[in-house]
Amino acid sequence: MENKTLEERVKELEHQIDELEDNLIHDTLTGLKTRAFFDHEVSVYLEIISQQLQLQANGFLQRKQHFGFRNLSVIFFDIDHFKKVNDTHGHDMGDVVLKKIASVISVSLRTGDTAARWGGEEIIVNLLGASEQDAAAKAEEIRQKVEELEFTEIPGFKITISAGVASSQEGVGLEALVKHADEALYRAKETGRNKVVSYSALATVPEAVA
Repeated sequence: MENKTLEERVKELEHQIDELEDNLIHDTLTGLKTRAFFDHEVSVYLEIISQQLQLQANGFLQRKQHFGFRNLSVIFFDIDHFKKVNDTHGHDMGDVVLKKIASVISVSLRTGDTAARWGGEEIIVNLLGASEQDAAAKAEEIRQKVEELEFTEIPGFKITISAGVASSQEGVGLEALVKHADEALYRAKETGRNKVVSYSALATVPEAVA
């Protein structure tokens, strides 16, 4: 066995701890944040927003003293027909698709925005200070970029994504906000996929034709 000094062992242990901590907040396949990290971050933001709105309403906080944002929006992405990709081309190709889409989403965001792998082929994004309209525009931008992706692994292979968008409202917590985005995503998938649907527009979006 190789003899190591105490200092070398301590440095090795510190490196292992750093790797473990990184894995707790980053998905190992896509490099995106984990669901747990996303939940914690958005919960904190929503609490800050709620507290400041209450202080402002009671006259204890001037508008110019605000934390810098009054709301946040989330985008819930789902890769269309992802199971078919795995079944037809194998899980390795599925991993390639996930990583490429994760990269497209990451480079399309602003500094301070967060993208996380929610589970399976679902990716969720937090846009701090963005209105639902702004978030929908960003989701559409990303949808178009994904649609234009080329995969050298399989010539002619194409993939699309669907997205649901929701914005925070006073008194709405993390669970409800994510649920709203998920409901909008479901409608996008239900009405043809490869589209973006906002939660506020659900009442005006036609039901899928049976």
